[in-house]
Amino acid sequence: MKKFILLIRGEDKWEQLSPAEAQAAVEKYSAWAKKLREEGRLVDAEGLAPEARHLVPHEGQIVVSDGPFTETKEIVGGYYVFTAKDLDEATEICRACPSLEYGGNVEIRPVMDYS
Repeated sequence: MKKFILLIRGEDKWEQLSPAEAQAAVEKYSAWAKKLREEGRLVDAEGLAPEARHLVPHEGQIVVSDGPFTETKEIVGGYYVFTAKDLDEATEICRACPSLEYGGNVEIRPVMDYS
């Protein structure tokens, strides 16, 4: 099995949810993660805090700024690392990601194997 990372971007519907709807959404994510865990696929998963630092080389120095400075739809809000046999299977697994119900989009990428 190969490792893949799913990056969650741009969930713009969270602000529109009532507390009960937000709790139901959290439960969907928990159930999806539980399913992956029970299948022996889940390696790691976390949400990401909104604050960040951005480091850029500039004229021989490293410039540090607060960030990220991207459109909301581009910000990575969380990730899942999981296993699948190939990118096609990983794509099918990610079709059930709750983010797709809340205005988000997901990026799936194979994790490089350096062994």
